[in-house]
Amino acid sequence: MPLHGIIDTARSLAYWERLQDVTSNNAANANTDAFKADRLAAHVLPGATSPVPVQTTDLEPGALRDTGRPLDVALEGRGFFVVKTAHGERLSRGGSLRLDAKGVITDLTGNPVLGEQGPIVASGAKLEVHGDGTVVVDGAIAGRLRLETVDRPATLLKEGHGRYIIPAGGTRPIGDGEAIVRQGSVEEANMNPIQSLVDLVTIQRAYASNIEALHAMDSVLGAITTEVGRVQ
Repeated sequence: MPLHGIIDTARSLAYWERLQDVTSNNAANANTDAFKADRLAAHVLPGATSPVPVQTTDLEPGALRDTGRPLDVALEGRGFFVVKTAHGERLSRGGSLRLDAKGVITDLTGNPVLGEQGPIVASGAKLEVHGDGTVVVDGAIAGRLRLETVDRPATLLKEGHGRYIIPAGGTRPIGDGEAIVRQGSVEEANMNPIQSLVDLVTIQRAYASNIEALHAMDSVLGAITTEVGRVQ
């Protein structure tokens, strides 16, 4: 019995360690635009004899924060901007955009944010972004942001820098009413940093309790192996 208890407790410790890593990463990204929190839960998968940790990404939109900056754009609703990277096209919700030396609209790391006809050049005195993603520079249409979504969001994988790898099923243009582009706003992280700190305290306490239980069972097992069967 102590041996089974030790194995189960060791699995619990591994779960709490991983949950601490996930929760710490969420807390560290509390101020990252459009960050999507990761969640960890224990599930019994088909064929498994004990619960295993399953990590998912919470893709619920975060709150929008007004900035007044023309190149800050946010998506109200579901959907993604499309970014061209050295490794191919990626999806992103981050809307703090920039203009490179050639006037091309890019993300914070310099990757072009694609329009329906490719990269958008937006050099000019006045830049407007309409709700449907149309970019107008000095009264002339420069392009329209390419807004895409996926039918199975759970298949998206994070790549870093707020980008997601496009799944095998590909993407599709967002439908009418699925999302509206808000100029002069950015999307905040979809998690509560205070709650994450509270969760970290809870995790530490649970981990400590499991350590104490492991020590107790180890003592019992030690007593069994050294005392039981001893010749008097």
